[in-house]
This record gives sequence, structure tokens and C-alpha cells, in this order.
Amino acid sequence: MAEQGRKNDEEFDSKIADEDVITVSKAAETPVLTTSLVAEELPVTAKAVYYRLRRLHDEGRVGQMKVDARGIVWWVADKFE
Repeated sequence: MAEQGRKNDEEFDSKIADEDVITVSKAAETPVLTTSLVAEELPVTAKAVYYRLRRLHDEGRVGQMKVDARGIVWWVADKFE
């Protein structure tokens, strides 16, 4: 049985839109954010934000960089600022 709110193993139904994630990123005081920092500003889990950010990255709307074995930082792609 799938978890409530889950469409499949990697995709969650969300209470937020892509633009909500972009808005949080643009309003940040730092040029890059972690998934947890974005999630603190939105009414969803960090896991849901991660999947959203990953999809936005695949679409070229946000950039990402791994900073250690498990850490990733994200930023809004220049063409979307």
C-alpha cells in the first residue's frame, strides 16, 4: 500500500508548486540553499522538497552541486532569475 500523498516510489503529491520552491530560493539571504533550508520555509517534508528540487534541476530551472558525500546545495538557474 502506498503512503498517503505518494504517487509512486519517487513522486509525492505536493501542497506546493514549483514556483513556491523558486520563490523561497530567490528570497534567501544566501546564494545557495540546502534541501532542509528550503523545507523549513514550506509546509512539506525535506524529502518532498528534495524530489521537487531534483525535478526542477532535470528541467534546468535550478542548479545543484554536491558539497560532500551526502550534501547538495541548490540555486535558481540564471535564466530563471
